Amino acid sequence: MKTRMRTVALRAGAAAALAVGLVAGVGAGPAFAADGPDVVVTPISLHIAKGVKKAKAKPFQVELRNRGNATAADVSVKVELGDLDGVGWVRPDGCEKAGKAVYTCAIGDIPAGQDVVIGIPLFSVGAKVGNAGFFRVTAPVAGDTNPDDNTVDADIKVERKSYDLTVWAQDVYAEVVADGDDVGEETRTPVPPGGTAPLDSAIFNHGSRKVVGVGYAVALPKGASFAAVPENCFVDENLDEGINGVICEDDELVLKPGEVFLPVIAVKVADDATAGVLEDGLIQASAIDEGTGDDDSDAARVATETQRKAIVDDADPIDNQARFEVFVGDAPTEEPTTPGEPGEGGGGGLPVTGPAAGIIGGVGGAVILAGVALFFFARRRRIVTVTPDA
Repeated sequence: MKTRMRTVALRAGAAAALAVGLVAGVGAGPAFAADGPDVVVTPISLHIAKGVKKAKAKPFQVELRNRGNATAADVSVKVELGDLDGVGWVRPDGCEKAGKAVYTCAIGDIPAGQDVVIGIPLFSVGAKVGNAGFFRVTAPVAGDTNPDDNTVDADIKVERKSYDLTVWAQDVYAEVVADGDDVGEETRTPVPPGGTAPLDSAIFNHGSRKVVGVGYAVALPKGASFAAVPENCFVDENLDEGINGVICEDDELVLKPGEVFLPVIAVKVADDATAGVLEDGLIQASAIDEGTGDDDSDAARVATETQRKAIVDDADPIDNQARFEVFVGDAPTEEPTTPGEPGEGGGGGLPVTGPAAGIIGGVGGAVILAGVALFFFARRRRIVTVTPDA
């Protein structure tokens, strides 16, 4: 009976998030007000669990998205951490110290419509719970058509000790390796029609307590289907026609602080797909609600203080989901046999070409998820990874 209750709880939450997110994202795209770049800086992660150690600092994700119609050239960001209270930090990898609690990080060019996600590693200090100040990220861009949104103050809150699931996903290309990161994968070859490729995704626990039992839901964009999923997945029938979705449950999966789980999922591109991009894939994770069954033979009673302390929630559910796109290349073709030369076979398949001009890596469009006061621009093209200082 508990299994059924868990399934219902997970299905309801996951299906709602997937459905709302997909509907909100369809057709979304940048509205160009003026010629030039327009980089918008948006925080994604906002909470941290008390007890997160420096060695397992949580990379707070901040997105830089170019909503303009021209490349933002030679972008760098300034990260100011001096207003944090009860939270410590580790220097972001690849960033240089520029003052007391100030760092500068070189990003490079951000083409129109693309974005970059950086991670700022934070950890909790002492016993503080509650508001923990803020950090500021500024990305000045030459010729930016709307410089007012180049700076953001991310308000941070320390939650009580808890697990903290965060989700990452890479766009689907033919040469992607399912290893939970995009390091060393600069070559981006679109998947040909009828071809398959792995969905490289990762579910992290960046909290201070372990989580036992993890469920995750995956919805593929129209034109893509599942070539392989774990055996503990079942079809999600609540999505719109043409969208393939699964909900997966692993009752025994244990993620301790700092650990990561890599779902084994393969994607197939439709045989009749045209070269371009299939938008609005989504993966969302949550702890499985163990439920209580429907047996009411035992009278309800007030929970003890110990029991109340044992009931924990995700410290930062806002970053429990990630979007991805599937990039489709040209269909391989056979070279025709030369007339008048019987018996000479045709040539091999033509190499798969890159995406058409103007098509870029990542997920398109800003999306507002219901119940979450945060814009998700989930084009995850480049992640600036973070490591502790030596």
